[in-house]
Amino acid sequence: MAEEKQQHIREKEQYWRNIETVQLGQEFPLFDTDRNRTQVRYSDDGSFAGLKSSIRLETGFLGKLNISISAAPYTKSRYAVVTPFDPKQGYPVDTDDLSFQRRVVKISKMRHELADAIEGLYLFVFITDEDLSLNGRMQALLQENATLTGSDIASMLHHLFLTLKFPNGSSVTARAMYDTHQRLLLFRTFFPSDTGPLPNVGSVQSSAQKTASRHSTIQNFNEEPGNVRSEGFDILLPFDLAKLKTIQSTFLFLPNLD
Repeated sequence: MAEEKQQHIREKEQYWRNIETVQLGQEFPLFDTDRNRTQVRYSDDGSFAGLKSSIRLETGFLGKLNISISAAPYTKSRYAVVTPFDPKQGYPVDTDDLSFQRRVVKISKMRHELADAIEGLYLFVFITDEDLSLNGRMQALLQENATLTGSDIASMLHHLFLTLKFPNGSSVTARAMYDTHQRLLLFRTFFPSDTGPLPNVGSVQSSAQKTASRHSTIQNFNEEPGNVRSEGFDILLPFDLAKLKTIQSTFLFLPNLD
């Protein structure tokens, strides 16, 4: 078993050695079909059905991070996503979302007006625990301090952000957050880059819900599985490879943003 594990580690390390490396602050295409190890997926009828890619981020202070990027078919409620290439399809972010009270009212309204579901490519940018374990600099930190865990290391990356820019001039940003259930470091809750994180109203129960049932489980705005992060939204992209290739991305380390 030990030999099999070592062989698996060697194969993973070899895989990542062949992946393109980017620097903090460097702008690069989120999806590049010419990038090594990028896989384009097609449905049975030959239509575009998503893609998977990888990138290595040189952080300097914590070595290279092995980051996976996926756009896969998914059905989501309209109120739970933003759709940058066709904003009218998803949740309409505006100035009301900058105020806690106005956002509570607006979200309650949107849950009814945008209750129907739409299908698109769900953007999922993540780092697995296993890939974090391949980072020699992180391993050195863990060995130096026996009380540190993988999640402790991940928390050090709380100030790491991913910004996406779209051809229409819009831009969204997500911070790195560790999901203890999935054991992944995720970039998936996106908020407008020019406003920063939106007021978190995920734990607020509307008066209507309270009246309907005092004993019912509180329903959050982000009630769908894996959707418990309400400072922003999931991203849903179109089934259009040409459009996906226009998305520009940048990783930033912002120590002064809590």
